[in-house]
Amino acid sequence: MHTDKEARTPPAPLLAAVQASAARIVPDNDQLEAWFRAYASNHARRIAFDLDLIERHTAPSDRILELGAVPLLLTLPLHERGHDVTGVDIDPGRFASTIASFDLSVVQCDIEHEPLPLPSDTWDVAVFNELFEHLRINPIFTLREVRRVLKPGGLLLLSTPNLRSLFGLYNFVFRSRAYSCSADVYAQYAKLEEIGHMGHVREYTVPEVVEFLDHVGFDVESVTFRGGYPGRVGRAAARLLPRLRPFVSYVARAR
Repeated sequence: MHTDKEARTPPAPLLAAVQASAARIVPDNDQLEAWFRAYASNHARRIAFDLDLIERHTAPSDRILELGAVPLLLTLPLHERGHDVTGVDIDPGRFASTIASFDLSVVQCDIEHEPLPLPSDTWDVAVFNELFEHLRINPIFTLREVRRVLKPGGLLLLSTPNLRSLFGLYNFVFRSRAYSCSADVYAQYAKLEEIGHMGHVREYTVPEVVEFLDHVGFDVESVTFRGGYPGRVGRAAARLLPRLRPFVSYVARAR
C-alpha cells in the first residue's frame, strides 16, 4: 500500500468548476438552503480534490457510481465534464429540480437498509466520499453491495475523516470527545430530522478503514492524508506530520 503523506492542491479549474456548480444548485426544500450554502462553502476545496482524484484514476469511458450524491456538488461537475456518472441517494427529491434541469442520473436507495437497485458487475468506479462515517446500521452490508455492483478489479475511491488527526487527538485528550470533524452526538442524530440524513456516527483511524475494506473484498492501494488547519500552529503541524491531517482518501481495488 502506497501512502501519500500530503495531498496536492486541487487545480484551480476544478475548484472553479465546483464553485460554479454550487452557484447553480438549488435545494427544493427551503429549509435546506442555509445548510447547503454552508456545506458548499466549507467543502468546495475538498470536493475539487475529489474531482481531481477521480480524473487521475479513471478513463473517459469508465462508468462511475457516486454513493451519497446529494447535494450534487461532485455529481454535477463530473456530469458536465463528460463523465458517465450515476448518483445514489437516500432522498434525491431534496434536489429534484436541479437533477431534472441538468439531466442528472440519480437513483433513490437507502443504502443502509436496501440492496442497491443496480445490476452486479456493472460499474468501473465507485465513489464513497464522506459517507462511511455516517453509516449507523451495518457498514458490512452497505460496502458488500458496493463491491457487488463493481466489475471485478473495479476501483473504490473512499474518503472519510481521520480520527487520529490533530483535532481528533486534541478533542480526545483535552475535551473527552471522540471525534475530529463532527459536532456533539445529539447534533449528528438531529440531522435526520433537519436535513434528511444522518450526521457522523463514528470516525475512524486509517488501520481501521484498511482492515474493514479488506474484510469486504477490497485491497487498498494508496492512502492520502489531506486537508489543513487554521492558524500558524495548525499549519505547521500539518506540514511536519501529514498523518495528522483531518481527512483521508483511500484508493482500493475490488478483488
